[in-house]
Amino acid sequence: MERKNKFPEMLRMLLKEHDITQAEFAQIIGVAQQTVGSWEKGNSTPNYEMLNKIADYFDVSADYLLGRDANKLAFLSDEQKSLLENFDSLTAAGKNLLLELLRSLCKSHSRKTAAV
Repeated sequence: MERKNKFPEMLRMLLKEHDITQAEFAQIIGVAQQTVGSWEKGNSTPNYEMLNKIADYFDVSADYLLGRDANKLAFLSDEQKSLLENFDSLTAAGKNLLLELLRSLCKSHSRKTAAV
């Protein structure tokens, strides 16, 4: 059974979600803009190493990029999924407050760790 190549569709969607252009993305991952354009059109596909680099950049699984897993959060632990679900339920002000608190906590933790 032949599968439809979902990678172009997934790449377009992720670029749009992250508000990033082909040129910007190409520079970030170290390829030519034409390469990203070719991937988006379905004329070519990235190799294994590049697929992993793309997945890492967008923080999704390679299976998600290939359309094999519709849940881009499938690789997260239950605890991480719960955190995201709770975060998504907050108002914009609540999200901003939580992010400020988290940044402060991370800075404090990294200073304590560096001092040890």
